Amino acid sequence: MSTFVLDTSAVITILNQEDGWDLVYPLFDESKKNQAVLYLPFMVLMELEYLLLRKVSAEETMVIMSMVISWPIQIVESSSEWRHQAAMIKSDTALSVADAWIASLAQLHSAELVHKDPEYEQISNLRLLTLPYK
Repeated sequence: MSTFVLDTSAVITILNQEDGWDLVYPLFDESKKNQAVLYLPFMVLMELEYLLLRKVSAEETMVIMSMVISWPIQIVESSSEWRHQAAMIKSDTALSVADAWIASLAQLHSAELVHKDPEYEQISNLRLLTLPYK
C-alpha cells in the first residue's frame, strides 16, 4: 500500500487548484479505496490555519479547516519518537522547524512526501513527490 505525507503546499495546491492538484487529488480516491494512506501532520494544520487567518475571516478559516479535516486523511499528532526524528533532521539541515516535523513524519512511515518546497531535497533519504512550483 502506498503511503504519503502531505506538506502544507500540497494542501494549498488542492484548495486553490494550483498546478499539480491533479497529482494530489487522485491520492484521495486511493485513500478512500484503502489503496493508500495519507498522513497530515499537526504542523500542516497549524501552518494552514495561520495562513488562512491572515487572508480570510476566522469563520471562513474554520469552515476551510473543517473541510480539510474531513478529507480521507489521518491527522497525526506529536509523539516522542517523532519529536526525536524531527530534531535529528533539524540538527543536520537548514530546514525550518515546521518542515523538519513534516519531513520526519514521512521518514518514520517510509512515506512519500507530497510538496512544492525545494528545501526538502537536502534530505537524501527522503522519498519525494514534488509538485510543480515556480
